[in-house]
Amino acid sequence: MAHALGQLPNAPLIYVLAQICFTHIPRMYRRWEDLHERVIERYPRAEPERIEQLTIKDGKPVAGDSIQRWNLLSNDRLTGLIVSADSLVLHTAKYETSKHFIAELNDVLQDFTKIIPERGIRVTRQGLRYVDLLLPENDLSVDDQIIETLRLPRPASLGEPERMEQIVHYMTNGEGKLVIRHLQSIKPDLLPGDLFPNNLGVAPRLTRPKPEGELVGLLDYDHFIEKEIPFDVDTIVDEFMNLHSVTSAAFRETTTEKAQIEWKKEAE
Repeated sequence: MAHALGQLPNAPLIYVLAQICFTHIPRMYRRWEDLHERVIERYPRAEPERIEQLTIKDGKPVAGDSIQRWNLLSNDRLTGLIVSADSLVLHTAKYETSKHFIAELNDVLQDFTKIIPERGIRVTRQGLRYVDLLLPENDLSVDDQIIETLRLPRPASLGEPERMEQIVHYMTNGEGKLVIRHLQSIKPDLLPGDLFPNNLGVAPRLTRPKPEGELVGLLDYDHFIEKEIPFDVDTIVDEFMNLHSVTSAAFRETTTEKAQIEWKKEAE
């Protein structure tokens, strides 16, 4: 069996992220160790990280607030948690199925509730993001793998295309928003800058040789809901299941049947 993300043996999926944002939790610099103690069998590695924020004033960068967060990682570094005072992230480069991923998210949230105040914390945002790397597959170009409305225009008089970016916003059922970003480029500059690099190892697909002089593509599905609710695990998990249902349909409906058949084959 090829090492790929998801149920497709040759799946294009390279990264999955689930994020919960919430109102500020005091003393997270102490609480995160209690969480680590609870999840240490699955996430034994701990890597504190401080991110310095910069703002532009009068055309010059000015130092802003710094963000302290903690990365808890599996031994193979392919799955991890990012913990901060106002957000919790489960992300992976080793996605198996939505059932497995959401079950792990549920377990993490159950542990997380044990280390935060019982009342007063409210969820403000939930987001689910899937990132797919499209590579030429046998006789299928990147354009052959996506629906016609996403394909790269090729006017003969303009020469060879080098890069294209598309962003489409949708209002989904249940007050959600779905942003689909589609990129194609000859240069290796596709990976979203807000996600990569990160502390995880890379998905096997990212280690495949890139075709020389050929366009590769990226499909980035970012589905989220911004709604204030109490920090209730069952409610949060139900919302993620709803987010996944729409995101999964979006993937099926923006890629071609030929591509989906190709992705069901074993990777060479």
